[in-house]
This record gives sequence, C-alpha cells and structure tokens, in this order.
Amino acid sequence: MSTNAADILNTPGYFYAVSYIFSCLVIIMTNRRRIRSWKAAAMHAGIFSLLLGFMILTDGVRSWLFIPSMCIIIALMLADLFLGCEFTFLQACYYCLKAFINGEFAASLCWQIYYHFSKRLSVADSQLWKWLEIAVVYTVIYSFFYLLEKKLHQDTEELHITGRELLVVAVISGAVFGVSNLSYLDRNGLFSGGMASDIFIIRTLVDLSGLAVLYAYHFQIKEVQMRFEKDTLHNIMDMQYRNYQLSQESIDLVNQKYHDLKHQIAILKAEADTEKSMGYLEQMEREIRIYETQNKTGNKVLDAVLMTKSVYCQKKGIELKIMVDGELLSFMEDMDVSSLFGNMLDNAIESAEKQKEGKRLVGLYVSGEKQFLRIRIQNYCEEKIRFKNGMPLTTKKDKRYHGYGMKSMLKTVEKYGGSAMASQTDNWFELKILIPLKNER
Repeated sequence: MSTNAADILNTPGYFYAVSYIFSCLVIIMTNRRRIRSWKAAAMHAGIFSLLLGFMILTDGVRSWLFIPSMCIIIALMLADLFLGCEFTFLQACYYCLKAFINGEFAASLCWQIYYHFSKRLSVADSQLWKWLEIAVVYTVIYSFFYLLEKKLHQDTEELHITGRELLVVAVISGAVFGVSNLSYLDRNGLFSGGMASDIFIIRTLVDLSGLAVLYAYHFQIKEVQMRFEKDTLHNIMDMQYRNYQLSQESIDLVNQKYHDLKHQIAILKAEADTEKSMGYLEQMEREIRIYETQNKTGNKVLDAVLMTKSVYCQKKGIELKIMVDGELLSFMEDMDVSSLFGNMLDNAIESAEKQKEGKRLVGLYVSGEKQFLRIRIQNYCEEKIRFKNGMPLTTKKDKRYHGYGMKSMLKTVEKYGGSAMASQTDNWFELKILIPLKNER
C-alpha cells in the first residue's frame, strides 16, 4: 500500500477528539462529581459534541492557527472538568493538563497502530477498521488510566493543588506538547524527524515520557500530602492529650481547694450563731456537692475533657447533655480517649455556636450493648451538611488545613476495629461510633 508522509502526519481530528473525551471521562469517573444524573450527562454530551465538532472542522488547519485551535480545545476540556467535578479552579487546571497529555498519547499511539496494521492488512481508508481500532485501543489504554487514577485515590480523598504545583505541571505539559509536535509543524526543523515514521515515533515516545513525568510528579505531590496529613493528625492527637493533661492539673488543684473549703464550711457551721449564717453555709455546701458529682463518668481522662468542654459551653450558652458510662472506655489508651472525645465535642460545639440562642444543643451518650461500645454525639444544626461515604465534608474553603479532626477520630476508631457513620435528620447532626469490646486489653 503506497502512502506518503502527509497521509501519515494528517491524523484525523476525531482520533484526538474521541481520545480527549475518554481522557476527561476517566478524570470525572474517579473524582467527586459536582452534578449527577441526567443533568451531568446532558452537560458532558454538549461539551463533547462541541469538542468533536470543532476538531472535525479544524482538521488539517494551517500551522499559524494550530496553537489557537489547541487553546480552544483545552478550554473546552477545562470547562467540562470544572463543571463536572468538585474541583477548585487550580485542581481543574491541573487535571485538565493531565487529561490533555493522556489524550495526546492515546491518540498518537492509536493512529500509529492503525497505520502500521493498515499497511499489512490492506484496509486503507476503511471507516469500519478505523472505528474498530479506536474502540479496541482506547478501551485498553483508558482502562489502564482508570485503574491508575483509582489507585492514586486510595489513600487520599483529593489532591490539594497550589499555584506552584500547577506551574510545574503546566511547564511539563507545555514542553511535552511542544516537543512532540515540532515535526508536525515544521518537518525541516532542527529537532524534527526526517521521515514520517520517525515523526510517529517521536510524537508517541515524547508523549509517553511526558506521562511518566506527570504521574511521577503526581505521586510526589501525593506523598508530600500524605506525610503532611500524618504529621497533622499526630499533632492533633498530641494537642488534645496535652489539653487533657492541663485540664487534669487544673481540676486536681480545684478539687483540692474545694476539699479544703468543705472542711472549712463544716467548722464555720459548728460556730455559726444565727440561722441566716447557717443558711448561707448550707447553700455553699450544696453547691459544692453539685460540683463534686458532675462529670464523674468512671474514666478520669473523659472527666477532664468533659469538665473543660462544660465550662466552655456554659460561657457560650450551649446546653450540654451527658449520659456516659466511662468505665466502658478502660480498654482505650488515655491519648485515644482524649483525642476521640475532644475532637467529637469540639466539632459539635463549633457547630452549635453557629445556631441561635435556645437552639445551641449538644448531647453525648456512651453505653454498652452486647459486645459493643456505642458512642453517639448529636447537635442541632440548621446548615445542610454534605456527606461522602457516611462522613461529613468540611465546609471550610481551604480544605488543605481543615477536616483533620474528623480524620483523627476515624483513625482512632479504626485502631480499635470500630466503625463510624454520620447523618443529618430534621436539623439534627448525629455521629454514631460502634467499637467491639472484645478488643479489650
């Protein structure tokens, strides 16, 4: 089958259009989506139709229009990813560049395979053969990309992208695209291939090398983020434990003073000479008894945490209801108790503070049922909370530095073989934790 270089170089636009579409779909399917159901399908179908139509219309465009055309294509991919996934603009740009290079590699390899086998099978210009080859090659390539992206999401919910990281990826992507298309734009250039087959090899291998660099950089970003999360979770647990220790020292000091005061009241009562003085002393004694009996759960660590949170709630006008059997927590380490309940109460109290007076309500319940420890905390919350896998998503704008309290709780629960589930019903947010007591140490 006789061919010329122009035939080889002129890759049909729909080869790349379909490749870009599949590349975007892989990113969308492996990340949290902004919209679902028929609305999402209609939006993606509309953008993909524009992308396919534009690439068919600009197929074989002159060199000076090549870069502007590619900018429009990238813009359409960016719009689809930003509207389709819960990305920040930086995240959308990052994944768009990855999807673009993925698409470039897959399309280049697909056309190269097609042209190689079409020579051998003598099926030139067969549309059936072209679409069959596209279906097979893209299915294999993008199945691999899908599995790879799923693997990258196993240890982290989402990748936090900064401007610096986006700049690095943009430079890498720009260099890869520029080098891989030098021969296409100018066959007589210094770094261009002399033969059509060379141009094929250069384009495909450069794109493959670029993919390797991009994914290696992605792994590096993920590793840094995981190390940051690990250190942050450790710091949160350590901070909660230090807060417990400080609270315990304060409580011990106050208890000592109240113990002395109780004896002094007893002496004053013996020396009181009027009923009025006796009445004042008895009232003081009753107040002391109330203090001595509150937050005595059977677990000294939890008592200290509850005492600190109770005082804060009183200042903020938050009603804190506690029904806790602290003796059931004896199998847990002190640091785990302080971290788990400290974070639970902090999150509930922070949410309760946002409510109107009279609706600032928090309840904590700890009980045993058969062979399980049941922990339940609830608070009134009029704000609609979004959930993923049974856990609330942080409402803070900068997710990079928030949401670690919940992650710390989950880590503690998982340490003891337990599970956690959150829900919101009738403006009541509730977190339920179930831990098997058979792990008792």
